Amino acid sequence: MEENQVYHLESEFIRVSVSSLGAGLLSIFDLESNVEYLWQGHPTLHPWKPQIQFPIVGKLKDDQYWLGRKYYRMQKDGYLKELLFEVKNQRRDRITFVHTNTNDTELIFPFRYSIEITYMVYGPKLTVSFVIKNLDKKEMFFSLGFGPTFNLPLGYESVEDCFIELDREEERGAYFLENDLVNFHDADNKKIMNNRRIFVNQENFRGEEMVFKDIISSNVTLKNLVNEKSVNIDFGNIPYLSIWTYPGAKFVRISPAFGVTDALDSNNDFYMKEGLVDLEQEKTFKHEIVFHIR
Repeated sequence: MEENQVYHLESEFIRVSVSSLGAGLLSIFDLESNVEYLWQGHPTLHPWKPQIQFPIVGKLKDDQYWLGRKYYRMQKDGYLKELLFEVKNQRRDRITFVHTNTNDTELIFPFRYSIEITYMVYGPKLTVSFVIKNLDKKEMFFSLGFGPTFNLPLGYESVEDCFIELDREEERGAYFLENDLVNFHDADNKKIMNNRRIFVNQENFRGEEMVFKDIISSNVTLKNLVNEKSVNIDFGNIPYLSIWTYPGAKFVRISPAFGVTDALDSNNDFYMKEGLVDLEQEKTFKHEIVFHIR
């Protein structure tokens, strides 16, 4: 039986650790300041490592969806986090993981596909690239998200000094999840943003995940009021962004995604699910997310 393997990538500024289990990102370590940027998990507070969300983002209503005259069950954020990826190639500064559909995956997601995830470090930057190929003779519908969880604080500042800054003034505010589902019919909350900043405090975060829909920002930065420690996430034209923490937590999860958790009034029809990517037969989907560490 194959075992999970951990691999290390290094530049002159950062060391990154990744896992063959779920092709997960485990660590972003600043070699100059000896600061770990990623939350390392806790069995009761928040045990999950950063994960790639595929073929759904978030939760399905009743943990199921209807497709082709049949119900399929799937857990929150999909199943990649439980699969061992193969290493396609590896160098000191990069590694590519690959996973291809199996008979087991087709029982819960009836499509043929391959997905490659490449991690590459260069200077103070980490680039995560995604290549998804539709190997089927039919259209494939899927969501894709990436949810790293960052330590708070990153330096000697307090959590209350930390904030997330969007690069554009958003026209819409945030929506808050109810039992892991979203209601976009509710009024959005614009009060959480102050000059493009969302402070990590009890007024803004009470335990529920917040979601931004149709965002016009292409990157966000986790900053603080005390020093210059920060991490910028450049995610391009991704339409959804979710942020989650809770009062007293020492972490915040920032998740850009092509897709979103199910709506409260979902009828479970997969073709009607919001945020799906429609990939034609034998076509390829590509995207990358860049993390700039400071």
